[in-house]
Amino acid sequence: MARNARAEQLREYGRSVLEGARSEQVLRMARQVNSVSYTSAREYAGRSLFELLQNGYDAHPRDRRDGRVHVLLDEAEGEWGTLYVANGGTPFTWRNVERICELAQSSKEVGEGIGNKGVGFRSILLISEAPEIYSADPDSPLGPELDGYCFRFAQKVDVEEFLAGENNAHEVAATYPPLQAPLPLDDVPATCRQLAARGYVTIVRLPLLSEAARAEVRLRMGELAEAKVPVMLFLDRLAGLTLERRAVDGEAGELDDRHETLERHELTRSEERFAVAQDATGHGFPVSCATVDLGPSGTFLVVQGTVEKERLNSTLAEAVGAGLLDDTWQEWKRSAVVEVALPLPAPRRPRRGQIYTFLPMGEDQAAPFPGHVNAPFFTKFDRTGLPSDNPLNVLLFDAVAEICLAAAAVLRTVPEPSMRQQAVDLVSWESEKGSAGRLRAAALRVHGSELADVPLVPVLAADGAVPETSWAPPRGAVLWSDLDLTVLTAHRAHEAGIVVADPEIGGDRLKRLAALCKALACPWEPGPEMLAEYVERIVAGLPLPRPGEPPQAVERAVRGPGRAFRGRRARPARQAAAARGRPHTAAHQPSPRQGGYGHKHAYPGQAERSECPP
Repeated sequence: MARNARAEQLREYGRSVLEGARSEQVLRMARQVNSVSYTSAREYAGRSLFELLQNGYDAHPRDRRDGRVHVLLDEAEGEWGTLYVANGGTPFTWRNVERICELAQSSKEVGEGIGNKGVGFRSILLISEAPEIYSADPDSPLGPELDGYCFRFAQKVDVEEFLAGENNAHEVAATYPPLQAPLPLDDVPATCRQLAARGYVTIVRLPLLSEAARAEVRLRMGELAEAKVPVMLFLDRLAGLTLERRAVDGEAGELDDRHETLERHELTRSEERFAVAQDATGHGFPVSCATVDLGPSGTFLVVQGTVEKERLNSTLAEAVGAGLLDDTWQEWKRSAVVEVALPLPAPRRPRRGQIYTFLPMGEDQAAPFPGHVNAPFFTKFDRTGLPSDNPLNVLLFDAVAEICLAAAAVLRTVPEPSMRQQAVDLVSWESEKGSAGRLRAAALRVHGSELADVPLVPVLAADGAVPETSWAPPRGAVLWSDLDLTVLTAHRAHEAGIVVADPEIGGDRLKRLAALCKALACPWEPGPEMLAEYVERIVAGLPLPRPGEPPQAVERAVRGPGRAFRGRRARPARQAAAARGRPHTAAHQPSPRQGGYGHKHAYPGQAERSECPP
């Protein structure tokens, strides 16, 4: 279709929409849409740039990995500056035109992209009253021309002019809803032409409406550039996001060397998938793994899994039947994709992660483990929060738990030491909010066994041992003290045949995992009686003094849990001496009041160790 034909198509559609303003019945509906449009915009306050980025991302086909979005704030164009958001991918189609003009309608497939509510674009009403869209020919998008659907939206002056001669023209125009009637644009601004020459196929142009709008755009661009959590992490269709703020020395609207770039940030993303041993996940729960390089924003391990269609359909039917989702959610055509991400290399101390719906949600939406979560959750209107009890969200969080367990099983087979910390982080969920119960159920689906029987705990193993042997289930592992012990160390305990958690994983990680195991009624910390037995086993293997030399060194090393040893057959040093067939003098027995282990603390764990429930 030629550009003139597309312009006429837009003109006729716009006229048909405006013609409805002559009907009192349509006008009553229009007033309601006007009110809802601005209410929706206020609900999205602070999120308009996110919404525009989301639309640019969704314009790229799902199999693309080289997409681009360019955000440009030209502060000298227009009274308050002009914002441009350009994207590659697929140009505007006629269906896109119709949907963007209809409130709460969207051309996006449910579950396919970031948004499908059809209201997010109205968030721009807080920063611009006169948005324009310029797009390439959808039938031939490879050329540098913006010769497809190029249009603006009817404003109050257009409505009043259309209704010229009507007695209520001014009144109708004052309450007519925005973004309803498209009107064709003949001329393409110079900056749009320049962006098209760089390969972008759609440009949204927003003349800003006030100084406050310009300040808002500056603020949000800065937040995107220096976000606390990586914006590009789950935007797998994009390879680059450019954030640019400019002033102009020459003519406004020219994207050339006369512009002074005040700020420019390039956010990049590249992905490399790697093969994993699928049989390691137990009951055939497949996951795929990739390393994602975000340049200065870091490198991440991203693990992806899916919720099978039958399981998803059952949950959607339940939610729709209960009135918790509308009928359109049952149009979901594919399996739901769920992802988790962990930073590489693992930080020394685990940090809180974030929940995403492709883009990060509100700062208070923390992931339940030290990593990030991405899933097509049912969210609040502005996508900053979510109702955790919605059946769809319950299912997706269940799937997150299953993917974490499956991914941890894969990483336990990898010989690289750095992956041990990642495997621990994946299963170290917050112990409150029902996480233990969710992980228990996930273990039955993924491994076909109780969580307490899954080898979640990294333990010390012999040099050269295969990776799988350096893990143990919570039922059989011991959390040794991370204090600065000199003799009764975790490695000495390992040499004595005790299954000890690997201290190289880090005290913070082990404590976090221990909190989960405690919620499973499988505490790792040995009680005094068990600890006394462990100490005797360790001391039995210690080197003894030479003949005739008093064993003070051994005694000093094992001074300790006095009450735990009281009543046993032999004190530690005596037990060690007896094991070697040498006499021991009672004068050198440790005092129950003295500290032990060569440290001011008495012993590695204070809590009683109990058996896990079956």
